[in-house]
Amino acid sequence: MDNKPSFDRSIFIPIFIGFISVLGICLVLFAARLSAARGTVQVVETETPMKYQFLATEPGIAMPTDAPLATATATEIPTLVIIDLPPTLTPTAVSTLVVVPNATKAPVTPATPVTPATSVTASPTALVLNVNYDDTDFKFNYTGNWVSQSNVVGAYQNTMHISNTIGDAVQLSFVGQKIRYTYQAGPSLGAIAILLDNVDFSLDQSASATVLSEWESPVLVLSSHTLTITHISGGSVNLDLIEVLDLSTPTPTPTVTP
Repeated sequence: MDNKPSFDRSIFIPIFIGFISVLGICLVLFAARLSAARGTVQVVETETPMKYQFLATEPGIAMPTDAPLATATATEIPTLVIIDLPPTLTPTAVSTLVVVPNATKAPVTPATPVTPATSVTASPTALVLNVNYDDTDFKFNYTGNWVSQSNVVGAYQNTMHISNTIGDAVQLSFVGQKIRYTYQAGPSLGAIAILLDNVDFSLDQSASATVLSEWESPVLVLSSHTLTITHISGGSVNLDLIEVLDLSTPTPTPTVTP
């Protein structure tokens, strides 16, 4: 009777083959998992302008602070302008939308309103307006050695400007048709020259007694005027008040003619 070992060694071969198979499967699965974890992302080019910069997100990677930014050049996109075509009066008309690249929309000119014909008739009313300029009014422009006096009895608002030097002048601009110049006349007073626009007048303020006197200009065109008074001779001269008499002409009233 033959002696046989208690353990059959022939079973080692299928066991070894199975072990190799399991090891191969594990290696294949590990390689597939590793490949999936580090997959490749496909980069698609775009025409959108952009700037990008690499960031040091991985450990052990550092970017220089002076690294220039890469700039992607984009293709210029043409400007689209929509022009609306006016619809026609026919019921079958269809609005068309036209797209024109790099075009400028024409400006729309508004329609000019039609003004009805008018005729002018004169109103029968007239306005008389008196404007008083006291000698202390800021609208007077004094040049020279004029002296302002107050508490003058009988003077307008008790004030008066007096010139004791030949060549002193005062100027006033006003709008109106006539002026009235009020002054104090008296013995040993001098004379003045009055320049109204481009017309010269002279006035002697001397009189036998001290009294308030007036000088009136001729009627002027209703517009802006300039008055200049200059001390030209004799003793002192004075200015108390300038009244602007606005003798308005009839006001035109527009009437619409159908």
